[in-house]
Amino acid sequence: MNAGIELKRLQQLVLLAEELNFTRAAARAHLSQTAFSRSIQALEDGFGLRLFDRGTRSVTVTAAGRQLVARARSLLAQADDLVREIDSVAQAGGGELSFGATLMAIDGVLRGVLPLLRKHSPGLKLKVEVGQWQLLQQHLEKERIEFFVGHPGPLAGSAEFAVTPLAPQPASIFCRPGHPLAAPGRRPGPNKVAGYPWAVVQMPDALGGRLRDLFGIGAGAALPVALSCDNQTLLREAVLSSDILLFTWSSWLLADVRDAALVDLGARLRPALPREAMQLACAVVQRAGRTPSPAARRLIGLLS
Repeated sequence: MNAGIELKRLQQLVLLAEELNFTRAAARAHLSQTAFSRSIQALEDGFGLRLFDRGTRSVTVTAAGRQLVARARSLLAQADDLVREIDSVAQAGGGELSFGATLMAIDGVLRGVLPLLRKHSPGLKLKVEVGQWQLLQQHLEKERIEFFVGHPGPLAGSAEFAVTPLAPQPASIFCRPGHPLAAPGRRPGPNKVAGYPWAVVQMPDALGGRLRDLFGIGAGAALPVALSCDNQTLLREAVLSSDILLFTWSSWLLADVRDAALVDLGARLRPALPREAMQLACAVVQRAGRTPSPAARRLIGLLS
Protein backbone atom coordinates (compact mmCIF):
# COMPACT_ATOMS: atom_id res chain seq x y z
CA MET A 1 0.00 0.00 0.00
CA ASN A 2 1.23 3.50 -0.83
CA ALA A 3 0.85 5.54 2.35
CA GLY A 4 1.20 8.87 0.55
CA ILE A 5 -2.17 10.63 0.24
CA GLU A 6 -2.74 13.70 -1.90
CA LEU A 7 -5.52 16.03 -0.86
CA LYS A 8 -6.66 16.42 -4.46
CA ARG A 9 -7.20 12.64 -4.69
CA LEU A 10 -9.25 12.71 -1.50
CA GLN A 11 -11.29 15.55 -2.94
CA GLN A 12 -11.94 13.48 -6.05
CA LEU A 13 -13.00 10.57 -3.84
CA VAL A 14 -15.57 12.80 -2.13
CA LEU A 15 -16.80 14.22 -5.45
CA LEU A 16 -17.46 10.76 -6.89
CA ALA A 17 -19.20 9.69 -3.67
CA GLU A 18 -21.47 12.72 -3.97
CA GLU A 19 -22.21 12.46 -7.70
CA LEU A 20 -22.07 8.65 -8.15
CA ASN A 21 -21.31 9.48 -11.76
CA PHE A 22 -17.84 9.72 -13.32
CA THR A 23 -18.83 12.30 -15.93
CA ARG A 24 -20.36 14.76 -13.44
CA ALA A 25 -17.63 14.19 -10.85
CA ALA A 26 -14.90 14.73 -13.47
CA ALA A 27 -16.53 17.99 -14.54
CA ARG A 28 -16.54 19.28 -10.96
CA ALA A 29 -12.86 18.29 -10.65
CA HIS A 30 -12.08 20.09 -13.96
CA LEU A 31 -10.64 16.88 -15.43
CA SER A 32 -11.48 14.71 -18.39
CA GLN A 33 -13.46 11.59 -17.55
CA THR A 34 -10.49 9.42 -18.53
CA ALA A 35 -8.06 11.32 -16.28
CA PHE A 36 -10.57 11.29 -13.43
CA SER A 37 -11.16 7.55 -13.74
CA ARG A 38 -7.42 6.87 -13.73
CA SER A 39 -6.99 8.99 -10.62
CA ILE A 40 -9.69 7.08 -8.73
CA GLN A 41 -8.20 3.79 -9.88
CA ALA A 42 -4.75 4.89 -8.69
CA LEU A 43 -6.23 5.79 -5.31
CA GLU A 44 -7.83 2.36 -4.98
CA ASP A 45 -4.63 0.64 -6.05
CA GLY A 46 -2.63 2.67 -3.56
CA PHE A 47 -4.99 1.79 -0.72
CA GLY A 48 -5.40 -1.81 -1.85
CA LEU A 49 -9.17 -1.34 -1.44
CA ARG A 50 -12.18 -1.30 -3.72
CA LEU A 51 -13.88 2.03 -2.95
CA PHE A 52 -16.55 2.01 -5.68
CA ASP A 53 -18.50 -0.71 -7.43
CA ARG A 54 -18.91 0.20 -11.08
CA GLY A 55 -21.90 -0.97 -13.09
CA THR A 56 -22.83 -0.24 -16.69
CA ARG A 57 -25.23 2.46 -15.60
CA SER A 58 -24.42 3.14 -11.96
CA VAL A 59 -21.66 3.70 -9.42
CA THR A 60 -22.06 2.77 -5.76
CA VAL A 61 -19.80 3.34 -2.78
CA THR A 62 -18.50 0.18 -1.11
CA ALA A 63 -18.66 -0.34 2.66
CA ALA A 64 -14.94 0.41 2.93
CA GLY A 65 -15.40 3.41 0.64
CA ARG A 66 -18.10 4.89 2.91
CA GLN A 67 -15.72 4.79 5.86
CA LEU A 68 -12.93 6.50 3.92
CA VAL A 69 -15.23 9.10 2.38
CA ALA A 70 -16.33 10.21 5.85
CA ARG A 71 -12.71 10.46 6.97
CA ALA A 72 -11.70 12.23 3.77
CA ARG A 73 -14.35 14.89 4.32
CA SER A 74 -12.99 15.47 7.83
CA LEU A 75 -9.39 15.76 6.56
CA LEU A 76 -10.38 18.16 3.80
CA ALA A 77 -12.23 20.35 6.31
CA GLN A 78 -9.14 20.36 8.56
CA ALA A 79 -6.98 21.25 5.57
CA ASP A 80 -9.26 24.20 4.82
CA ASP A 81 -9.03 25.29 8.46
CA LEU A 82 -5.23 25.04 8.29
CA VAL A 83 -5.10 27.18 5.15
CA ARG A 84 -7.23 29.83 6.85
CA GLU A 85 -5.06 29.71 9.97
CA ILE A 86 -1.86 30.01 7.93
CA ASP A 87 -3.29 33.02 6.14
CA SER A 88 -4.36 34.53 9.45
CA VAL A 89 -0.91 34.03 11.00
CA ALA A 90 0.83 35.39 7.89
CA GLN A 91 -1.37 38.49 7.99
CA ALA A 92 -0.91 38.83 11.80
CA GLY A 93 -4.68 38.65 12.18
CA GLY A 94 -4.71 35.49 14.27
CA GLY A 95 -2.53 32.81 15.80
CA GLU A 96 -0.75 33.26 19.11
CA LEU A 97 1.84 35.71 20.42
CA SER A 98 3.77 35.16 23.65
CA PHE A 99 5.95 38.00 24.89
CA GLY A 100 7.19 39.45 28.15
CA ALA A 101 6.98 42.86 29.78
CA THR A 102 8.36 44.51 32.88
CA LEU A 103 6.05 46.45 35.18
CA MET A 104 7.51 49.65 33.75
CA ALA A 105 6.64 48.55 30.21
CA ILE A 106 3.08 47.66 31.25
CA ASP A 107 2.53 51.12 32.74
CA GLY A 108 4.49 52.97 30.08
CA VAL A 109 5.16 51.97 26.49
CA LEU A 110 2.47 49.25 26.33
CA ARG A 111 -0.32 51.44 27.66
CA GLY A 112 -2.88 51.83 24.89
CA VAL A 113 -0.88 49.71 22.45
CA LEU A 114 -2.47 46.31 23.15
CA PRO A 115 -6.01 47.56 22.41
CA LEU A 116 -4.65 48.95 19.14
CA LEU A 117 -3.07 45.57 18.38
CA ARG A 118 -6.38 43.85 19.08
CA LYS A 119 -8.07 46.22 16.65
CA HIS A 120 -5.59 45.28 13.89
CA SER A 121 -5.48 41.58 14.86
CA PRO A 122 -8.87 40.65 16.36
CA GLY A 123 -8.23 36.90 16.22
CA LEU A 124 -4.81 37.05 17.86
CA LYS A 125 -4.35 35.24 21.19
CA LEU A 126 -1.94 37.04 23.52
CA LYS A 127 0.07 35.60 26.39
CA VAL A 128 2.03 38.17 28.39
CA GLU A 129 4.65 37.18 30.98
CA VAL A 130 5.23 40.00 33.49
CA GLY A 131 8.41 40.19 35.57
CA GLN A 132 11.85 41.68 35.97
CA TRP A 133 14.17 41.60 32.99
CA GLN A 134 16.30 38.82 34.52
CA LEU A 135 13.29 36.47 34.66
CA LEU A 136 12.16 37.53 31.19
CA GLN A 137 15.65 36.82 29.88
CA GLN A 138 15.30 33.23 31.10
CA HIS A 139 11.91 32.87 29.39
CA LEU A 140 13.44 34.28 26.21
CA GLU A 141 16.39 31.88 26.30
CA LYS A 142 14.00 28.95 26.75
CA GLU A 143 11.87 30.33 23.87
CA ARG A 144 8.77 30.57 26.03
CA ILE A 145 8.38 34.11 24.70
CA GLU A 146 9.40 35.73 21.40
CA PHE A 147 10.67 38.96 22.96
CA PHE A 148 10.25 41.15 25.99
CA VAL A 149 9.74 44.87 26.52
CA GLY A 150 11.43 46.65 29.40
CA HIS A 151 14.77 47.61 30.85
CA PRO A 152 17.37 45.68 28.83
CA GLY A 153 19.94 45.45 31.64
CA PRO A 154 23.34 44.31 30.33
CA LEU A 155 21.76 42.51 27.35
CA ALA A 156 22.27 45.59 25.18
CA GLY A 157 25.94 44.66 24.91
CA SER A 158 25.42 40.93 24.28
CA ALA A 159 25.81 39.35 20.85
CA GLU A 160 23.17 36.76 21.80
CA PHE A 161 20.39 39.35 21.86
CA ALA A 162 18.99 41.95 19.48
CA VAL A 163 18.04 45.06 21.44
CA THR A 164 15.87 47.76 19.86
CA PRO A 165 15.82 50.92 22.02
CA LEU A 166 12.47 52.55 22.70
CA ALA A 167 11.77 55.98 24.15
CA PRO A 168 13.24 56.17 27.68
CA GLN A 169 10.67 56.29 30.46
CA PRO A 170 10.59 59.38 32.72
CA ALA A 171 11.28 58.63 36.38
CA SER A 172 11.18 60.68 39.55
CA ILE A 173 11.08 60.63 43.35
CA PHE A 174 7.71 60.52 45.10
CA CYS A 175 6.63 61.06 48.69
CA ARG A 176 3.51 61.63 50.78
CA PRO A 177 2.07 65.16 50.93
CA GLY A 178 3.07 65.56 54.61
CA HIS A 179 6.70 64.56 54.07
CA PRO A 180 9.27 66.96 55.62
CA LEU A 181 10.85 67.55 52.20
CA ALA A 182 7.44 68.41 50.68
CA ALA A 183 6.53 71.28 53.02
CA PRO A 184 4.76 74.16 51.21
CA GLY A 185 7.23 76.55 49.61
CA ARG A 186 10.19 74.31 50.33
CA ARG A 187 12.64 73.53 47.52
CA PRO A 188 15.08 71.02 49.02
CA GLY A 189 18.46 70.39 47.48
CA PRO A 190 19.30 66.96 46.03
CA ASN A 191 21.70 66.32 48.91
CA LYS A 192 18.71 66.14 51.31
CA VAL A 193 17.27 63.10 49.57
CA ALA A 194 19.92 60.73 50.88
CA GLY A 195 18.82 61.48 54.46
CA TYR A 196 15.60 59.46 54.08
CA PRO A 197 14.94 55.75 53.34
CA TRP A 198 14.21 54.80 49.74
CA ALA A 199 11.78 52.35 48.16
CA VAL A 200 12.35 50.92 44.66
CA VAL A 201 10.89 48.35 42.29
CA GLN A 202 14.27 47.52 40.91
CA MET A 203 17.59 49.35 40.96
CA PRO A 204 19.67 48.80 37.81
CA ASP A 205 23.39 48.98 38.54
CA ALA A 206 23.91 51.84 36.10
CA LEU A 207 21.12 53.86 37.74
CA GLY A 208 22.57 53.19 41.19
CA GLY A 209 25.86 54.81 40.23
CA ARG A 210 24.02 57.74 38.67
CA LEU A 211 21.99 58.30 41.84
CA ARG A 212 25.12 58.37 43.98
CA ASP A 213 26.45 61.22 41.88
CA LEU A 214 23.14 63.12 41.88
CA PHE A 215 22.55 62.96 45.62
CA GLY A 216 26.09 63.24 46.93
CA ILE A 217 26.47 59.67 48.17
CA GLY A 218 30.03 58.42 48.33
CA ALA A 219 31.14 55.72 45.91
CA GLY A 220 31.72 53.25 48.74
CA ALA A 221 28.51 54.02 50.62
CA ALA A 222 25.36 51.95 50.28
CA LEU A 223 22.25 53.50 48.84
CA PRO A 224 19.58 54.03 51.55
CA VAL A 225 17.20 51.47 50.03
CA ALA A 226 14.85 50.30 52.79
CA LEU A 227 12.26 48.53 50.63
CA SER A 228 12.66 46.75 47.32
CA CYS A 229 9.83 44.70 45.84
CA ASP A 230 7.74 44.17 42.70
CA ASN A 231 4.38 44.82 44.35
CA GLN A 232 3.32 48.31 43.39
CA THR A 233 0.48 48.36 45.93
CA LEU A 234 2.89 47.60 48.78
CA LEU A 235 5.32 50.27 47.60
CA ARG A 236 2.56 52.88 47.35
CA GLU A 237 1.21 52.05 50.82
CA ALA A 238 4.70 52.28 52.34
CA VAL A 239 5.21 55.75 50.86
CA LEU A 240 1.77 56.99 51.93
CA SER A 241 2.27 55.84 55.53
CA SER A 242 5.88 56.85 56.18
CA ASP A 243 8.75 59.14 55.20
CA ILE A 244 10.04 56.63 52.65
CA LEU A 245 10.88 58.15 49.26
CA LEU A 246 9.82 56.13 46.22
CA PHE A 247 12.14 56.05 43.21
CA THR A 248 10.24 54.80 40.18
CA TRP A 249 9.01 55.55 36.67
CA SER A 250 6.41 58.30 36.61
CA SER A 251 3.60 56.91 34.48
CA TRP A 252 1.98 54.65 37.07
CA LEU A 253 1.69 57.47 39.62
CA LEU A 254 0.37 60.22 37.36
CA ALA A 255 -3.15 59.96 38.78
CA ASP A 256 -1.87 60.06 42.38
CA VAL A 257 0.16 63.21 41.67
CA ARG A 258 -2.77 64.83 39.87
CA ASP A 259 -5.10 64.05 42.80
CA ALA A 260 -2.49 65.27 45.33
CA ALA A 261 -2.32 61.83 46.94
CA LEU A 262 1.45 61.83 46.27
CA VAL A 263 4.01 64.54 45.62
CA ASP A 264 6.50 64.51 42.75
CA LEU A 265 9.46 65.50 44.87
CA GLY A 266 11.86 65.26 41.96
CA ALA A 267 10.13 68.23 40.31
CA ARG A 268 10.69 70.37 43.45
CA LEU A 269 14.40 69.82 43.92
CA ARG A 270 16.67 72.82 43.46
CA PRO A 271 18.92 72.83 41.64
CA ALA A 272 16.73 70.81 39.29
CA LEU A 273 17.90 67.35 38.31
CA PRO A 274 18.97 66.91 34.67
CA ARG A 275 16.07 65.41 32.75
CA GLU A 276 18.15 62.59 31.27
CA ALA A 277 19.48 61.67 34.71
CA MET A 278 16.05 60.49 35.86
CA GLN A 279 15.08 58.42 32.83
CA LEU A 280 14.98 54.64 32.64
CA ALA A 281 16.10 52.80 29.51
CA CYS A 282 13.44 50.76 27.73
CA ALA A 283 13.84 48.43 24.76
CA VAL A 284 12.51 45.45 22.85
CA VAL A 285 14.81 42.47 23.52
CA GLN A 286 14.85 39.47 21.16
CA ARG A 287 17.13 36.52 20.57
CA ALA A 288 19.66 37.41 17.90
CA GLY A 289 19.16 35.61 14.60
CA ARG A 290 15.52 34.67 15.27
CA THR A 291 12.81 35.53 12.75
CA PRO A 292 9.88 37.17 14.55
CA SER A 293 6.34 36.09 13.78
CA PRO A 294 4.16 38.51 11.79
CA ALA A 295 2.22 39.29 14.99
CA ALA A 296 5.46 40.07 16.83
CA ARG A 297 6.57 42.36 14.01
CA ARG A 298 3.24 44.16 14.14
CA LEU A 299 3.40 44.76 17.88
CA ILE A 300 7.05 45.86 17.78
CA GLY A 301 6.14 48.22 14.95
CA LEU A 302 3.40 49.76 17.10
CA LEU A 303 5.88 50.25 19.95
CA SER A 304 8.62 51.85 17.86
